[in-house]
Amino acid sequence: MNFSTDEALEILQLYARYNTAIDGHDPKAFSACFVGDGRLDSSTGIFDGHDAIAGFAAAVNSNQPGMRHDPTNIVLEVDGQSATGSAFLICCDVQGGFRVTATGRYADRLTRTASGWRFTQRVFTPDL
Repeated sequence: MNFSTDEALEILQLYARYNTAIDGHDPKAFSACFVGDGRLDSSTGIFDGHDAIAGFAAAVNSNQPGMRHDPTNIVLEVDGQSATGSAFLICCDVQGGFRVTATGRYADRLTRTASGWRFTQRVFTPDL
C-alpha cells in the first residue's frame, strides 16, 4: 500500500509516545496511545480500555522503575483510516547497571482518529 511520509511519521510518533510514556512513568499518556476500547495483549495479560491499560503501565512502573523500551525494525502498512504495524522490542533495566530483561515482537492494529493515530490492538509476543 502507498502512504505518505506524513502518515508514516505520525504513526512513528505514536510508537515513540507509547514507549516514552511507559518509561516516563505516565500511565495516562500511555493509555492515551490507544482508542477508548483498545486492547493491549502483553506477556502478563490482556488489558481492555484506557483504565485497564493505564493500570498495566502503573504496575510496570511500580515493579520495574528502571525499564527502557527500544522498538526496532518498525514496519507499517497503511490502508486509508486503518493500519497495521510490527516492531521488535528490546527491553532493558538501567537501574544498578544495564541488562536486557526482555525481547520480543509487537503486532499492531491502528486507526486514525480525530486526535491522530491510535492503537486499537497491540499484541506483544516475547521471545523464548
